[in-house]
Amino acid sequence: MNPVVILGAGPSACLLALALARGGQSALVIGQPRQRGAAEGLSQRVIEALRQFGCSQALSMLGPRWLRVSSWNGAEVEMNGEFVVERVAFDRALLADVRASGIDVREGKVRTLEHVEEGMWYVHWEDQSGRSQRTAAQVIVECRGRTAPKKAPDLQVEAMRVAVARTFTGAAIQPRTTYVESFAQGWAWGAVEASGLAHIQIVVLPESVSAHGGDLDATHAACFEHLHGLRRRFGRNLRPVGPARARGIQPALRGGVASRDFLRVGDSAYSCDPLSGHGVFEAASGAIAAAPVINTLLQRPDDASLAVRYFTERASEVFASRVTAAHEHYRSETRWPDAEFWERAIAPRRPSMEVPEIREPAFVMRPVVEDGFITDRSVVVSDEHPRGVRFIGGIDLARLDQLVRTLQVPDPERLSRLLSAPHESVCRALHWLQARRLAPRPVQ
Repeated sequence: MNPVVILGAGPSACLLALALARGGQSALVIGQPRQRGAAEGLSQRVIEALRQFGCSQALSMLGPRWLRVSSWNGAEVEMNGEFVVERVAFDRALLADVRASGIDVREGKVRTLEHVEEGMWYVHWEDQSGRSQRTAAQVIVECRGRTAPKKAPDLQVEAMRVAVARTFTGAAIQPRTTYVESFAQGWAWGAVEASGLAHIQIVVLPESVSAHGGDLDATHAACFEHLHGLRRRFGRNLRPVGPARARGIQPALRGGVASRDFLRVGDSAYSCDPLSGHGVFEAASGAIAAAPVINTLLQRPDDASLAVRYFTERASEVFASRVTAAHEHYRSETRWPDAEFWERAIAPRRPSMEVPEIREPAFVMRPVVEDGFITDRSVVVSDEHPRGVRFIGGIDLARLDQLVRTLQVPDPERLSRLLSAPHESVCRALHWLQARRLAPRPVQ
């Protein structure tokens, strides 16, 4: 029996397999590589994660950084650059990195999952020759994206939007550039290559497509007429290459994100508004978070409930932060407050979960990552840091608090000796606690 079977062949599946392998845990990957092409921007944080995972073939797909321009609320500004990749080729390169690491990859289509008992799954799938296969697993990790089958009702669903994308030739020759622009009916993201090939995705309400009888080409063309900054930057001689394509966009937090033998990672756990551009980054951060959870489920079953709690709370908290960030960015566009798209975008949102109000900073026990496993430790939680802070400058705050209470007088010199830590680091952590009234200040 395989200890871990990962379903999917995209960034979430690949990066999780690599994260597990780094910790000495083997996994089998079963999935179909992406078939539908799309251009996607990657931030510097994604590049750093790819380097951390040793994804040399995926990194070779990047090329130089692209110029990034934003035209929002009437102001055009150049921002930190980003890297743009073609997702079919990028995903294939990631999969090649996984294989190069010695990880077993089976290309095929997953048909059904059979849960025999806790810690015992059968994956029924079809290989590339069309033959039916059955694979046993202790833990299943769902990484097939937002279309993955649900095991429980969604916990929160945001407003539905539609992304209508089309590729063009004939763009004005310029450095490779991405361009974001807001307009009355929505917003758009465009990427233009040095060759003049341009990709333009327009995000609107479903009603905008219905207004054109469901004609995606007509919808895209009508919206494009309102993109004055993008038309100026890309030029007015664009010629379409193929028809427009559409996909639904609906940020959602899934139910059943974690159990003692099942996890959802990446878009299958929660999907965000593409305005944030967090797609591949969420795959990387989710993989990093899932690896110690899986290690705990397999090797420390007595702590399985703690691991499930850690992963479930993390998904809810990250989703809430992404929704809040997107909501605030939409609110920064003030030119069309009565337009339906923007009216819905800035409407008050219901929290994804009931979170107890944290009035004052306090030490509480929370599940954290330690030495590749999930364990319970004392951290400082507050409105400012709802997920908790354990270390400041490398100093364990709970241990520092224990010593301060024992000494009664916060003597940094003595604390430094007891902690075997630099004086400056101890002072910084002590001042951090004092600023939150969690440690006494020295008597003047």
